[in-house]
Amino acid sequence: MKKQIIIFAISAAILFGLPGRPAAITLDEALEIGAARSLKLESPRLDLLKVEGQIEEAWSNALPQADALVSYQRTIDAPVMFFPDGDGGIAKIQTQRSNAGYAEASVTQPIYTFGRVAAGLRAAYSARKATEHLQLSTGRAVQLEILQGFWTTLLLKDMLTVRKEALAFAESSLDRVIKLQEVGLLSEFDVLRARTQVSSLVPSLHQAENDLQLAELALKNNLGVPLDTLLTFEGSLDEFDVALNVDTSTSAALNRDDLEALRDLAHTMENGYVIYKNAGWPTLGAQNKYSWQWSSDRWVFDQFNHTSSLTAGLALSIPIWSSGRNSGKAQQMMADWRKAQLDLRNAERGVMLQVTQARNAYSTARLSEEAATIAVRQAVEAANLARARLANGQITQLEIQAAQLEETSAKLALLNARYTRLLAAAQLRLAAGHFPYKSVQ
Repeated sequence: MKKQIIIFAISAAILFGLPGRPAAITLDEALEIGAARSLKLESPRLDLLKVEGQIEEAWSNALPQADALVSYQRTIDAPVMFFPDGDGGIAKIQTQRSNAGYAEASVTQPIYTFGRVAAGLRAAYSARKATEHLQLSTGRAVQLEILQGFWTTLLLKDMLTVRKEALAFAESSLDRVIKLQEVGLLSEFDVLRARTQVSSLVPSLHQAENDLQLAELALKNNLGVPLDTLLTFEGSLDEFDVALNVDTSTSAALNRDDLEALRDLAHTMENGYVIYKNAGWPTLGAQNKYSWQWSSDRWVFDQFNHTSSLTAGLALSIPIWSSGRNSGKAQQMMADWRKAQLDLRNAERGVMLQVTQARNAYSTARLSEEAATIAVRQAVEAANLARARLANGQITQLEIQAAQLEETSAKLALLNARYTRLLAAAQLRLAAGHFPYKSVQ
């Protein structure tokens, strides 16, 4: 209940926040909102609702059925029969009542169906388990999409900051080059190169701004909030880490929810095959019926104008010939069952390959991040050294611009490496059958 209140409060703050004031949300809050509002989770919820109805329908085949019938009839022109009256005349007798009513109530109970009812119940419950597993699997996939969208937004935001800093430094360098050219220390060619460097950074800056805007829209779509909602996403990539203190072996991954769903689906198909395979066997049922009949006038032969009866008995329904309908259905269900088993085997192999690839991708990403961290440290040291030498007149303005460009490139590479490592860790957790994100803290 407390969790639902928190989600409602966050959603209300987002949807009904003050105009012009964007709501700031963290990664944990984004995951909570996505779990509650993501449109991709609506389909599994509806599937689960459908399966609950199928279970109710399956139970109806095992429980008693009650029916009632009430009818009323008024004869406008009743038929008559003519007989000689013995005196040489003709007598007529009315053969149908003027007003008649009929009521009937019956209760039937299946007794033995050669396993068809039990198979239907097993199939329905297996379908519910499969749907629940698919719902969990979809929830994990949605969480990964939100993680990727959130981290992509933070990555582009940090990259935009780096590019703005690079452009500001290039513009400051251009000003210095112009001043040095005015006093005759640099040539017009040097000024032209400095201008070219500034111009070359502007398109990448605009592209970064556009990429950030598109990433924010995509994240809002994954969260299930209106695209015009004012949101800001808090945090920086270096603040996050993904815990990997879980079993990421291929044997553990074989218990993933999507594989369990396939196993349950195969069991559902198997029981469907049993239903149609046994459709040719008799069914035994019991029936109890009460009927009551009334008329507004009496025949000559009647003593009363109403009658009633109560009957009870057993009925054995024996199918004789269905022209291949039942056997054809059984053959179709058997093929679906075997196909479900084949899909399961293929999926198990795919999961084993996916886990291996995810482990290798994470290992590679971690090593790449370590190398990128060292490269940034070296690039920053080189840039600081270049600035010191420029102050002593040991290098030119163009050389320090090259050092600054290397520093910018190294920082961008580190941001990409950190993003790749976080996403690879989340994908490894998902491949092993866990929720993609769990903080180390």
